[in-house]
Amino acid sequence: MGKTGLNLPRRLPAANAILIKTMARDNRIDSLKGLLIILVILGHVITTIDNVNIVNHAVMGFIYIFHMPLFILISGYLTKPPQQQSSGSLFRSLGNLFVTLIIFHIINSITRYLVTGISVWTTMTHFPYGILWYLMCLIYWRLALYFTPRALLEKPILHLGIALIVSLLSGLTHLGHLLAIQRALNFYFFFLLGYYYKQGVINQRWWKSNALHCAFAIILLPLIYWLFPRCGNFMNGADHYTLIDIPQKCMILTCSTALSILLFNLMREHKFLCHFGKESLFYYVYHIIIITLARPLFQIHNLPHTFPFILLYTLLVICIVYAMSRVKLFKWLMRPIRF
Repeated sequence: MGKTGLNLPRRLPAANAILIKTMARDNRIDSLKGLLIILVILGHVITTIDNVNIVNHAVMGFIYIFHMPLFILISGYLTKPPQQQSSGSLFRSLGNLFVTLIIFHIINSITRYLVTGISVWTTMTHFPYGILWYLMCLIYWRLALYFTPRALLEKPILHLGIALIVSLLSGLTHLGHLLAIQRALNFYFFFLLGYYYKQGVINQRWWKSNALHCAFAIILLPLIYWLFPRCGNFMNGADHYTLIDIPQKCMILTCSTALSILLFNLMREHKFLCHFGKESLFYYVYHIIIITLARPLFQIHNLPHTFPFILLYTLLVICIVYAMSRVKLFKWLMRPIRF
């Protein structure tokens, strides 16, 4: 009795330490998400204010090759396997996400009306509006993964191959922005890539081959922009193209995959970026509202559009959203109802 009593307290801290370590967030992933959300904001500042300037256009094109594919890859990486989720927990989490989507669809519709005068109803019918496509797609992807037959789920190469073919052919449809379906088809490959890497079933040697991924990026990036100046439209995921454009899409997907994996491997923990990564959804849904409201200032006052000023405007947007993140009301709006 005495021996057990002496040993038990010594074992509990060790057990707690293991539990805490297991539950701890991955700061490296949060740092990567932080970097990506900053690039998302930078890209949207450029597209809203000036994407004609040659430097702005080059930076925007580079960002768009990998920033959303890598964000989506991380989403797949953080998704639990279907066997570790109950249908109840899945639908509750997706219900919460859908509530956030609806709320910010309404807020964006009102914001657009205040800035452009376009009726709220017109914007409301374009569901999901603007950048909210990512939230809608996240619902699709998690549902698709959960209901994928186990026989296919256990064959990652076949599953990824099907997703890749679907991505290549998605632009042949005329779905466009309708319910973000075309974008879901276009980017599902990256979601699965992240999911299967986390499950440890993707060849580690290939994934960790930074020299290979770097070589693909160095060769393909200038080639893509030389041959296909409008390649950014293909990474949009909602644009229509023809069979003739499939080779271009193949090159872009290869380059996007290589850059995404390269950055995933190279990223290290940075405390400054961790905050943005942990709050990435907050920055994602609110930054576009600030940019939209600020747009008339550039039209009225003819503010400079050169890249150094674009960086300054991006910093200002980030600072405003950071200040908003300290206000409970804005936090509450993201999830006023919990399922």
